[in-house]
Amino acid sequence: MWRQFVAALILCTSNVGIHGLGTYAILHWILRALKNRSSVSLARAGWIMLRLVVVLLSLHALEVAVWAQFYASWRCFPDGETAYYYSLVTYTTLGQGDVLLPRAWRITGGWEAMIGVLMFGWSTAALIAFAQYVHTAEVKKYSSGAAE
Repeated sequence: MWRQFVAALILCTSNVGIHGLGTYAILHWILRALKNRSSVSLARAGWIMLRLVVVLLSLHALEVAVWAQFYASWRCFPDGETAYYYSLVTYTTLGQGDVLLPRAWRITGGWEAMIGVLMFGWSTAALIAFAQYVHTAEVKKYSSGAAE
């Protein structure tokens, strides 16, 4: 059991590192791109939001791949595709149940589901933060325009 626990903590830590660096980089890029703009058009905000979603989905795909690579390296599944499939349905908490981890590693599946929920919450927060930024800029623009 301790081997599963330590492995899960290492994998969770790697997921947090990937997500942290990735969201920092994309949010830093967004803030630099919007730095000198008093407002953002709906089309530009939509384009930025689309790119943000693509980056966040890519981060999640990489995080799933980290778990899948772990499962494949410990020969939990017959091939990499099955390992990725299991990891994807576990990370997203879909949990199909048609593919199961061997008994020796089954606790790690629960940990993967926990970190997946946390990472999706983090991604949601990043999307909401950007939407709030755009909303605040629009309110500020209309408030200053109404005062004139």
